[in-house]
Amino acid sequence: MANRVTIRIYNQNYAILAEEDADYIRQCAELVSEEMERAMNGTLLSVTEGAVLTAMNIADKYNKERQVSDNLRAQLKAALDENARLMKELSDRKKEARKAAKAAAEDKQ
Repeated sequence: MANRVTIRIYNQNYAILAEEDADYIRQCAELVSEEMERAMNGTLLSVTEGAVLTAMNIADKYNKERQVSDNLRAQLKAALDENARLMKELSDRKKEARKAAKAAAEDKQ
């Protein structure tokens, strides 16, 4: 069920319908409002121009964070693949050691 949440961005109220929790929507609105304040600070931009600049700044941050996230995922996958390879190698070595121990025991008899 959609939640109706009133948010405030750059001194303007907006009624939002969203599936997400109201606190989450407010957090998002606060982030947008803070970015809008930064974009508009000391400029003569219109609100529309400020909103576009804000959207670009948020998109830039999002894309940079996504690149970091993708890089971390790739590193994690490589580490997991290496772990799986080492586990298989350890298992193979244990099998070889058991075979060698069994052969040595048979040779003693």
